[in-house]
Amino acid sequence: MKRTKRSKLSVALLLSMTLLATACSNGNNETNPSNGSGEGGAAGETSSNANTPFSYPMPGNIELTFMTEAAGSVPERMPIDDEYEKRTGIQIKNLGGAPMTDQKFSLLLASGDIPDIFMNTWLQYPGGPEKAVEQGYILKLNDYIDKYAPNLKKALEENPEIDKMIKTDDGTYYAFPFIRSEAGRVYGGPIIRKDWLDELGLPIPETIDEWHTVLKAFKEKKNAASPVTFRTMFLGERTGGFAGAFGVMGNFYVNDGKVTYGYLEPAYKEYLKTMSEWYKEGLIDKDFASIDAATVDKKMTSAVSGATFGWQFYIEKYNATAQTTDPKANYVAAPYPTLTKGTKPEFGQLDNAYAGTSSAAISANSKNIEAAMRWLDYAYSEEGSLLNTFGIEGVTYALQDGKPVYTDLVVKNPEGLGSDQVMQQYSHGTNFPMIQQDNNLPSKYPQTAEAIGIWKETNHESHLLPPVTPTAEEADEMASIMNDINALVKEAELKIIMGTESIEAYDKYVEQMKSLGIERALEIQQAAYERYLQR
Repeated sequence: MKRTKRSKLSVALLLSMTLLATACSNGNNETNPSNGSGEGGAAGETSSNANTPFSYPMPGNIELTFMTEAAGSVPERMPIDDEYEKRTGIQIKNLGGAPMTDQKFSLLLASGDIPDIFMNTWLQYPGGPEKAVEQGYILKLNDYIDKYAPNLKKALEENPEIDKMIKTDDGTYYAFPFIRSEAGRVYGGPIIRKDWLDELGLPIPETIDEWHTVLKAFKEKKNAASPVTFRTMFLGERTGGFAGAFGVMGNFYVNDGKVTYGYLEPAYKEYLKTMSEWYKEGLIDKDFASIDAATVDKKMTSAVSGATFGWQFYIEKYNATAQTTDPKANYVAAPYPTLTKGTKPEFGQLDNAYAGTSSAAISANSKNIEAAMRWLDYAYSEEGSLLNTFGIEGVTYALQDGKPVYTDLVVKNPEGLGSDQVMQQYSHGTNFPMIQQDNNLPSKYPQTAEAIGIWKETNHESHLLPPVTPTAEEADEMASIMNDINALVKEAELKIIMGTESIEAYDKYVEQMKSLGIERALEIQQAAYERYLQR
């Protein structure tokens, strides 16, 4: 098959993490497919008739229904959607979102009217992904990958560690995965106003004691009503937060080959004691238990708060917003804290290359299985990866010496949009079933690009629990146990930090966790972890 120009990108652009044998390269977060020719990356693909070569676009004007995992109404159609349809030949009717924990998701399953493609975190399905297959909701993909997904198949053959992550212990493939690039696995951490630090003659804090000094100075000398603000998800569950300084995290993780539950550890009590003291001193936002992301943004850009925990793009957003009224405003990443200066924090924020999110399963009752497979497989082709990463040639990028270079639409957007805002319209970037490439988006603020290098300096990798899959029976038992325990630990955290219960009450909560079966949950996780290592 004749290869297009896009297939000839320099091999030097390939990332060591890439799961594609793609000659296209330097990509970043999630992005899109290729042009309407459908040539590059489709070589060797065959339809259900093994003797009939397959190439995009697929004939037949097929329409598929699609649902995402993000709660909300049907998203606005973007140029990337039109381009995807042109290149694959497959129309997608987006039905909106239904997270795994949402009632809409349960009602959808009960109705039997399941979309052709359902994107969600199938690792969280009650009973596990194998149960979803057994119950006849989603398709076991093994045989269909061999027939209709040559790009995904090739990627998995060339990357056995990723292959290991996206199947169950018995070898069942249940979804097309979203795979993060190596650089994309870290994307969040502490953010602080460096202009305030400079004004106060203080360095960027590295230890818990230094953070205490800084937050007191923000309160007393900058009149910050909420020196540090954050949502509860940053307490120590999604990231190490301040908890990581104490060598714990509020979740399951691995210590020297043993699965551990951070809330049971004595160090977690020490962490909560410190947070309750800070809250009493007025250093932590008094509304943190109920605050939303928009309110955090307002406080961070209006001098109410000087520090938070958030994602990388927050840095660009805060600088762009605050500098319109205060040109000296300067938001930067701070390292995850420790107790002892000069030591490396045990925890920060780090995702597995496959964390289970944005995984696209196909309905077991779909009348268009081949089309669904072909549409999803396109993202793993060379052209699909290029589109998902850099957008549309001639619109968001041009090839120069075989390398993609962004156009002024991205770099100097006439409407004043940031490069990430533009690419959200013309590529998929993240949270889409594909293999993420590093797109090296240009940024007006070097602080944004510098953040990842700062946040990645932790020992989190050695503690990361891979995407294990308990058996259906184990998963049911785990869900029964953890539903009650999750509610308990959240209640305990908030009561202790906010001072409605003393720190001594945590011992009582630990005993309650044990009575609710946390030790059995640890046994299940340990067994699943050991099976995972044997895959």
